[in-house]
Amino acid sequence: MDVRNSVKTYHRNLAIVIGVILAIFIVIPLVIKTPYIINIFVLVFYIATMSLAWNILGGMTGQNSLGLAAYMGIGAYTVCLLVTKLNWNPWMASIFGMLVTGLIAGVIFFPCFILQGPYFTLVSIAFAESMRQFIINSEFFGRASGVGLPFGADSFLQFRFTSKIPYYYAGLIMLIAAYAMMKKIDNSKIGFALKTIREDEDAAAAIGINPTKYKVIAVVISAMLAGFVGFFYASYIRYVDPDLMVQAQSTEFVLPAVVGGAAYVEGPLVGGLIMIPLSEFLRANFARVLPGINMILYAIVLLVVIRFRPSGILGWYMDSNFKKFIDEKILKKPSMDVLEEYAMMNYEKKKGGK
Repeated sequence: MDVRNSVKTYHRNLAIVIGVILAIFIVIPLVIKTPYIINIFVLVFYIATMSLAWNILGGMTGQNSLGLAAYMGIGAYTVCLLVTKLNWNPWMASIFGMLVTGLIAGVIFFPCFILQGPYFTLVSIAFAESMRQFIINSEFFGRASGVGLPFGADSFLQFRFTSKIPYYYAGLIMLIAAYAMMKKIDNSKIGFALKTIREDEDAAAAIGINPTKYKVIAVVISAMLAGFVGFFYASYIRYVDPDLMVQAQSTEFVLPAVVGGAAYVEGPLVGGLIMIPLSEFLRANFARVLPGINMILYAIVLLVVIRFRPSGILGWYMDSNFKKFIDEKILKKPSMDVLEEYAMMNYEKKKGGK
């Protein structure tokens, strides 16, 4: 089999596997109609999306932020206030909320990127708690009581449904779109710059990469995505209060990426599919016996992963015999030499076309 045919076969098989996985998620609400189960999947979708938002700053850039819940809260509050006080359409309010969240993140953290390691992490925690305290003490934001969205008939334009199933599909689309965007960034010039900064900031600066510029880009993208998730959350719950911005929420968004593998774009997806259903199962069955057991589990899993598998589940998978079996028997993946030759052939073809 020549180079092109072998690579096309691999791409076809990969597309089939991805298609089957997507088909399973599309069919789930048609087969499982229990609201509790659908709710768990909605949680997986929006928390995994938040984990993707963290991953561009924490996993890809190496800036360990623990204030992501603040961005989500800003986006959620912006939407709720615009809808309730100015009668905006929720979709338009979500766009404005993303812009506001990105602007605040860029302005606040631009001077903070001179800090590295735990100092930057502490600043992110302080920022989130400052925002929470500001909202608690502000009458405009409803203080500790929060702000609610109006109820009414089902409406896509108002992003308001009585059933959880529309939110399931909206959350799935949101997650897929966020993953596609992060994958595009990962394979782009920006992704290369961010990963270079993560590995060695001084070396990145020496080859002409401006670390501050790309860190600001990363934090703005992360914040804007989190702001959109805030819109989704507020629309789903129909209510938002300052508890959305507590530190435990930010930790919950980080863990799927760490457990799944923060160095990989797919890490938050894998970690989210494992950690969130497990957390909800423990919360539902053991919360009366031991309140907060889900967070205890998170802490234990995080310690175990950091100690024994710092590269996460995907880090193990990449070096496992299971991956070799999948690549060879199911995907029919060619060798790296063949893939590199195929990439070079495409490059030469594009170069010749110009």
